[in-house]
Amino acid sequence: MTSTPSTRTLVTALLTCLLVLFAGPTVHASVQDTGGKGRSTFGVQPSGPKKPDRRSDFSYSATPGAAVRDHIAVLNHSARPLTLKVYASDAFNTADGGFDLLAEGVRSKDAGSWIRTARSRVVIPARSRAVVPFTLTVPAGVAPGDHAAGLVASLASSRSDVKGDRVAVEQRVGARVHIRVAGELKPGLAVQDVRATYHGTANPFGTGSATVTYTVRNTGNIRLGARGTVRFANSVSGPLRAPGVETIKGLLPGNSVRVTATVRGLFPAVRSTATVNLDAIPVGGDIDPALPSATGSAGFWTVPWALLALPVLAAGLTVALVRRRRRRRPGGPTRPAPTDPHPHPSVTSVPKEAKTSMLIKRFTRPTALGLASLLAAVGGVLMLGTSAQAETLGTLSLTPPTGTDTSSVTLSTSGPCPEEADYLIVKVAGKGFPAEGQNVVGNSEVAIYPSAGEGLDIPLSETMRDYANTAGFKTLEGRYDFTVTCRKAFGESTFGDYEGSMWFTSNTAYQDTDPDGSEPTEPTGPSESPDPTESTDPTEPADPSESPDPTDPTDTASPSDTADPTGTADPGTTDGGSTDGGSTDGGSSDGGASGGGTDVTTEVSGGGDGGSLASTGSSTGAITLIALALVAAGTAAVWWARRRGLLTFVGGWNHR
Repeated sequence: MTSTPSTRTLVTALLTCLLVLFAGPTVHASVQDTGGKGRSTFGVQPSGPKKPDRRSDFSYSATPGAAVRDHIAVLNHSARPLTLKVYASDAFNTADGGFDLLAEGVRSKDAGSWIRTARSRVVIPARSRAVVPFTLTVPAGVAPGDHAAGLVASLASSRSDVKGDRVAVEQRVGARVHIRVAGELKPGLAVQDVRATYHGTANPFGTGSATVTYTVRNTGNIRLGARGTVRFANSVSGPLRAPGVETIKGLLPGNSVRVTATVRGLFPAVRSTATVNLDAIPVGGDIDPALPSATGSAGFWTVPWALLALPVLAAGLTVALVRRRRRRRPGGPTRPAPTDPHPHPSVTSVPKEAKTSMLIKRFTRPTALGLASLLAAVGGVLMLGTSAQAETLGTLSLTPPTGTDTSSVTLSTSGPCPEEADYLIVKVAGKGFPAEGQNVVGNSEVAIYPSAGEGLDIPLSETMRDYANTAGFKTLEGRYDFTVTCRKAFGESTFGDYEGSMWFTSNTAYQDTDPDGSEPTEPTGPSESPDPTESTDPTEPADPSESPDPTDPTDTASPSDTADPTGTADPGTTDGGSTDGGSTDGGSSDGGASGGGTDVTTEVSGGGDGGSLASTGSSTGAITLIALALVAAGTAAVWWARRRGLLTFVGGWNHR
């Protein structure tokens, strides 16, 4: 039975996936021979005029109108002769970033149409090879940049499907062909169509997962690789970095790849953001394209449905209890007495409605008031917990004191956290970052950070360039303030802050002193004080009329008594003076040289799902919103029950 063209095309397309182009200089394919003579194995390899060479692919640089002549060797490893077709085809990227060629019969429009082989079909004896010359002619008006194709050897055969029908198949192997046409080269990458979704949890205080999909497109005219970073953040969690984002090794001009990334441990704080940062990397020995990071982001809903359901469940339970109390009568249900056609004036009875009203009045008003008070108290505690202002415990110093936007920075506190504080978080604020600051170190145990004298060394796991990309801006300028908050692992109790700053004098360079000439954030030398030999009585006020002679230097002006106000007076005093993101004191600024505590996650250590509310320090706005939602839900439940006669209040509350 002869296969239809559609069947042939489908099978050919499927078998194209067997095109292996990185296995080495020689590429092979093997197919079972239907004639019972064993497998037919063949391959292709770049070649000279006489024999194959060691090239892994064909790579050329040419000007428009140029012609290149070369050879490809077609090898037969089978025990019988093979008849193979030889042709060229355009290349493209598959959905997962792989390299593939157009199926046979699909017309090439780019580099595949530039190649002409000396023979379109070759008969190769058993365990032999044939060298096929070809010519590559670059059109005169072609656009500059990279163009890709493949030289293919294919074997047509047939086999039976599961129904016994004969199906024609084509087995192909190929070698890559890359041509760079002279002219202006324009590298470019873009992040497009970013979409994110949240997958919640039944635990009201637990965390869920989020998935983002995005398209990486090569918008330039040269091949590029791409290394992506995906982060998720909201007012409670983040930034959380998605693991397992694979590097794209060779994206052809005009092609795109769809990427998916997932992160766990994201708390549902109503609204969250997924941010994708993409860095270009050179391919095939090219120089660094020096492209800025491409960035894309998408907001998505992360509604804490399980948490919001709590007041609804509480209201439902209250309604159920009210109904149960209403149905219960002293002595159980009784049948109504028969109506006496001649009632006696001396006999009186309480109507059923009156009895029910009395029972409800005794129970429902305290219950409703208690429920409303409970919800209001919960909301108030949450809101008050975020409004507490922590006291300042001391200052922060930066290592290295000067560096770049890609330097590894370590923050050193001037003292320890209080004993009752066993966790800490770190935020950075300044131009481009949220007004409340962006978390750069999540809720982490104090014990994992090494001591710096009496204080702590806290290495940042990312660079300032990474944090700017996460926040969605590119230009670093002016002052940026760091705050280390000592706190408990759970709840909103804080015990003080350490604060410090850096100043960016350009988009890439920073220093730890104000370039306008103000004093450093933290003095590096002794504090200014009078000469000990000329001490005065602290109980005696100074005479305002006795001013020092401005021509006489004071004791505190001596270089031996105070540090250089710029903080960088003597490069030799920094144990090496390294300012390139390396160590100024034994490598303490290196992200991996601080006792293994640099990879600080944003999850509560040992807290499980139940500790997520304290994962990075809650935002006042988010907690207030949740609290108000709880109070509103409880109020609505009480109103609904009252409208249906399930709740009755004294003092006119029942008027509709």
